[in-house]
This record gives sequence, C-alpha cells and structure tokens, in this order.
Amino acid sequence: MIQPTVLKLRVTSRKGGQEVVFSAHHLVCAGWVGKDQKVLQAHIDELAHLGVKGPSRVPTYMNFSTGILTTDDEIPVISDQTSGEVEYVLLFQGGDSWVTVGSDQTDRDIETKSIPASKQMCAKVLSRECWPLSEVKEHWDRLIMRCWVNKGKERTLYQENPLGGILSPEELLKKMPMEGISREKGLAVFSGTIPTKAGLIYGDSFDLELEDPVLKRSIKHSYGVRVLPQYI
Repeated sequence: MIQPTVLKLRVTSRKGGQEVVFSAHHLVCAGWVGKDQKVLQAHIDELAHLGVKGPSRVPTYMNFSTGILTTDDEIPVISDQTSGEVEYVLLFQGGDSWVTVGSDQTDRDIETKSIPASKQMCAKVLSRECWPLSEVKEHWDRLIMRCWVNKGKERTLYQENPLGGILSPEELLKKMPMEGISREKGLAVFSGTIPTKAGLIYGDSFDLELEDPVLKRSIKHSYGVRVLPQYI
C-alpha cells in the first residue's frame, strides 16, 4: 500500500500561527490555466517551438505520486535541462484549505517526449508556510506571484504577475475531475503557472514569492538544484 507523503507546515493567519501535519494522499498539477486566450496560445506556440506537443484540452490536470512533494531547500535532478516555474499551491485536509507558493520543476528534454513524465521526473517544491484560503479569497486577483532565477552571480526576475491572469481556486476546482480524489484525506493542487518575462531560463536556484499587498505579507521559498552525475 502506498503511504501518503507527510509534510510539516506552518499556517500563518491573521490570528497567529500554528504547526500542522499535512498528509498528502493526492497530488494534481494543472496546466494551461491562463485566462487571456492570446497569451495562452502564445505559450502553447512557444513550447511547440521547443518540440513540446500542445494540449488536447485546456486546462489540463495531471495526477502524480505524492512522493515528489517537498519543502526542502535543495532538490536533485539528473539533467541540467530542468527549470522551475512559480505556481500557487492549494492544500486541502479534513475541512481545512490553505494556499502557499511552489514550483513545478520540469525536465525540459523529457517534456518534448511526455509532459507527465517530465514533471514526475522532478520534485514539486512548496513553501512550508501557508495561509488559510479564506483570508485571501475576497482579494484573490490582487495577489502577486514572482520567481527569480539565479545562475552563478546573476539573479534574474523570471516571472511576475497578479493572480487575476490565471484561473482562481474556484475555477480550477470546478473544472477538475474529482473521481477517486478526496479533499478530506489530503490533496495538493499545483495551479499552473504565469507567463515568463523573456522565455525559458535554466538556473542553479530559484526564489519564489506569493505577495498579499492587501494584508501586507508574503510567503517566500528558495531552493537550489543539484545535478546528479548519471554515471559513477
């Protein structure tokens, strides 16, 4: 029997903070979640230029092993052609729901052959800190996601956009097939990403941020990427 992945999280709310043990029984990654059809098509065309086959429907939902979920500050990969992309992450357990920031690290070489395989190849990183979803629901579109890529001594702002440009949690879950998936037992959903500023960038590490300008707070997480030698 496959055991759930257990993560120790800290829920930071307007009333204070508390430690939570999250047991992930399901991991779903969404894709092609942009609301602007022109921007979405531009992203599809960009990936097609890299040899990645476009989706048969939008949005898409992919089911993965929860064993690739991590809050670590470093992840191993087997290729130097992997890159992260900032996403919001929804967490459900019992009657609770939280949001945090994460990254859908992807093997871009494998992606040209199989999108699901390229994502299963890499860890799915999320911050240990999260907020109650109810606290940001009313001003959701004003939240801002950012990602910086670090390569050597160079730090580049890779992505930055308000969440109003992609599907909200309500829209994402409404379209998501739920057969065999339980929120009660523990479900993690990666939202899909926002546009990059200048195309795909590979890097040594990634800095993630989910900013709430209304309540004046941010969730941040940084992680490094260590390329393992394929032969020893």
